[in-house]
Amino acid sequence: MPTQFSASWLTELDNLEQQWHYGDACTQQSIDEELLRWRQRLNRPSVPNEEFFDIVDEHGALLGLTAPRWFAHLTGLRHRVVHVLLRTPQGLLVTQMRSHTKAEWPDLLDTTVGGHLKAGQDWQAGVLDEIHEEIGLAPDMMPHWLAEPWLIPVGGPVMRSGKSHSTPPIRNWQVNQIYTGTLTPWGLAHIHFADGELDGIYLCAPDEIQRLIEASSQRLAPGLRNVFPIWQAFVNR
Repeated sequence: MPTQFSASWLTELDNLEQQWHYGDACTQQSIDEELLRWRQRLNRPSVPNEEFFDIVDEHGALLGLTAPRWFAHLTGLRHRVVHVLLRTPQGLLVTQMRSHTKAEWPDLLDTTVGGHLKAGQDWQAGVLDEIHEEIGLAPDMMPHWLAEPWLIPVGGPVMRSGKSHSTPPIRNWQVNQIYTGTLTPWGLAHIHFADGELDGIYLCAPDEIQRLIEASSQRLAPGLRNVFPIWQAFVNR
């Protein structure tokens, strides 16, 4: 991987993002051709178990296209992300403390669970997979760890985007689906950090997160900062 991208490469990526319009105006053939070219440029060969995303429209519907995670982020191809905000039986929010080793937003508070859907997953499979991966609660045990009515979608999918001038640059066009629910006492007691992406959990009143947002606190990861107002409007409706 180069230590920096040339101005001409950055211009090419800007043009590609506009030409493909986040996936709405491209084909699998054009993705594959560009992918091969950028693999060669960046010396990034295909590897076993490389993570692929389904490319989707602004509502999260599949476009019949796939791309590796890194290439979707490089070129601005739109993909799906789930976020979960769970509460304790006493009504406290369960927020995650991101690992200090994370490349993005280490040590910050984030949603209970958040992650990308892999190619071939639907929303339900994706969210249960992320819960299992991050906080160790298995899908087949959901009646033990989550109170009825189980996981509740918070409205429909919503668009979110962001750009970073890191190396490599990131053009992160997401369609987010938010879920909420209430843990049982058993569920809270059996949270464990399965994949090393969390250093711990932090329980707090929703008002505390609201105060941190209003104070522009640097303690919050962008996921929680963006998701919380949508979640709050939903639960207070």
